[in-house]
Amino acid sequence: MKKLWVMFVLIVLFLQACQPQAVAVPSPQSPEPAATLRPSATVLPSATATWTPTMTQTPTLTPTVTQIPTATPVAQFEDLKILVLENKLGGWSMQWVLPGVQVPLKMMLDNREYTCSVDAKYPDRLFCQGLAQPALDRPLTLVFLNPESGVEIYRTSFIIPAALMSPPTPVGYAQTNCPDRGKKVSCETECRIAPDGTPCIVATCVDACGPYFSVHSCPDDMPLPSPSCNAEQWAAMKKKYQIP
Repeated sequence: MKKLWVMFVLIVLFLQACQPQAVAVPSPQSPEPAATLRPSATVLPSATATWTPTMTQTPTLTPTVTQIPTATPVAQFEDLKILVLENKLGGWSMQWVLPGVQVPLKMMLDNREYTCSVDAKYPDRLFCQGLAQPALDRPLTLVFLNPESGVEIYRTSFIIPAALMSPPTPVGYAQTNCPDRGKKVSCETECRIAPDGTPCIVATCVDACGPYFSVHSCPDDMPLPSPSCNAEQWAAMKKKYQIP
């Protein structure tokens, strides 16, 4: 009996030895938590000085205007007309109407020189004198020059009517003159065709001073009635004798 007990114990021990031993298997290591990224103090970008181009006003070059003496910058040469032509001691004297004239000019009539002046008491008038008698009733080359520089200012063709050399008033009228000579001119005029087929004119004119001048270019034996001028002939005769 004792032997059986011993054998039982041995068998039990043997069986225990034969049983597989529990091997300690390392459990999978949980990864250590990574270092948690905590927001660090953000370095704010410092204000960088940004270069902003400023509009610097560069002084512009202002052209210097050179004052060139023009002698009469506002004279209205298109309204030029002659009022008086006289033969005086020392030469020939002419009085011109030139609106806007402010300074004296030098005048050339067919390359003959005349010196002109202005008078503050008589605005828009130009008074010229020279030694040569100007031709009458034919086109003349009329030039105005700057009296200082001699630069040409104006050039045109001009007719001085012979009527200016006639008595300034019709026969029977007294000589008249005043500062308003040549202003408010009005005329009674007839333009006729002479027997030779050329136009002629008969006119009696007055101005602010009274009787001014008369024109009688028709022949003394002019038959009446006679044909009248057409519009073109009438315009040409008015221009020739400065009839308004």
